[in-house]
Amino acid sequence: MKSKIFVYGACVLALVACNQEKQAPAAITPNSTDDQKFAYMLGIQMGEHAFGALARQMGEYVNQNALIQGARDMVKSSKDTAFKVQLVPDTIGVINSHYAMVARERYEATRPDSATMASRDRIGIMAYTDSVQRSLPIKAADEGVTLPVKIEANTSMNVKFSYLVGMQLGNNFSNIGNQFNTEFEMAYFEMGILDGAKKALDSTFNLQMPKDSLDSIGARFRVKMDSIREEAIKKQREEEEKLKAEVASLRGDTLVNGMPAKMNPAVKVTGISYSGETFGEYANRPLFVFYFSTTCPHCRHAAPVILEIADEFAKDGLTTLAVASGGNPKRGIRTFIDDLKWNDNIKVGWDEHRQFGELYSDGYVPKIYLVNPDGSYKLYGSIEREKDQIKEDIKALLGGKPVEWKLEAPAKVEEKPAAPAVK
Repeated sequence: MKSKIFVYGACVLALVACNQEKQAPAAITPNSTDDQKFAYMLGIQMGEHAFGALARQMGEYVNQNALIQGARDMVKSSKDTAFKVQLVPDTIGVINSHYAMVARERYEATRPDSATMASRDRIGIMAYTDSVQRSLPIKAADEGVTLPVKIEANTSMNVKFSYLVGMQLGNNFSNIGNQFNTEFEMAYFEMGILDGAKKALDSTFNLQMPKDSLDSIGARFRVKMDSIREEAIKKQREEEEKLKAEVASLRGDTLVNGMPAKMNPAVKVTGISYSGETFGEYANRPLFVFYFSTTCPHCRHAAPVILEIADEFAKDGLTTLAVASGGNPKRGIRTFIDDLKWNDNIKVGWDEHRQFGELYSDGYVPKIYLVNPDGSYKLYGSIEREKDQIKEDIKALLGGKPVEWKLEAPAKVEEKPAAPAVK
């Protein structure tokens, strides 16, 4: 399969293979594999939506080449962590805000009048809304855009939006491939997008696979996914049992709430911004720890405060360690670091083996800890509410006074004597 994967590079953009031979265009033939047909089917579904429902929602058609470029770049970035897509987060935010406003305005224009709403005829209301939506004008996509597409500061909003839609499609395509533990061929996905676009614009267009064949491919892959999920659940249970056995020897003495009394330097934490494999890389010193997930909005909100504290106390001897939870891919962690503009005052590790989370977290993030040189620690509930207290505790710790986590033992439930037996 790998030899057929759509490869990015100057040779492909010139439509010439790396071995100087012409690359055959993708096409559905009697010899096409199920994976190729499935990639084509995915492209059709996403292409029909992008050039159909999305166009009606946003009031303009996406630019085909910009969309394809966005999909290509996103798929490439999922394989190469050093590769960056052409839209930065701030620009994406501007695009999303603009089109969210457009979508709201068009939605308001489709709202039925009071008489129609008063009828409570659900089917009639839906028909009215659909009729009005289809009557609203849709602007043509910007023209004169050829592959490869370069996004510049003065690139039109339509082309940037089209590229962003392509990024979303490419991300979906990569994620679906990951779910099936394979790399579907990009060429067949792109072909499906283009055919799906044609179908959205012309209902008489004949796809390269009839509907019953598409339905059959979809059904086969649903069965395949069910099998993969069953196997994944089984594997997850086995890994959980293995993890519990691994951390049993690392737990040591426990606090009244059941958590370990100290952070064990032998716990595995894989370095991302530093080289190291255990928590012990930063043991025996005052330590400020941030346990987070790159997909957690609260973690992203807390991240600037973590940087503020790290910058303020680094010169006084505080080491700040941010540990990403095990479910985060390396690429996502590095993107998080770049987005939040963290610097060298924050050492970033990864709970790749999930030992840290199993021992010191309850499954929720973010978590903030202040750790004494001997490994004992204090867990804080909220970085926003407790920022001032955290800073006071850090000053005291750096001055030689260990931080103390005061916990109360859970109240004992008194057992009532059993009621006398009825004679």
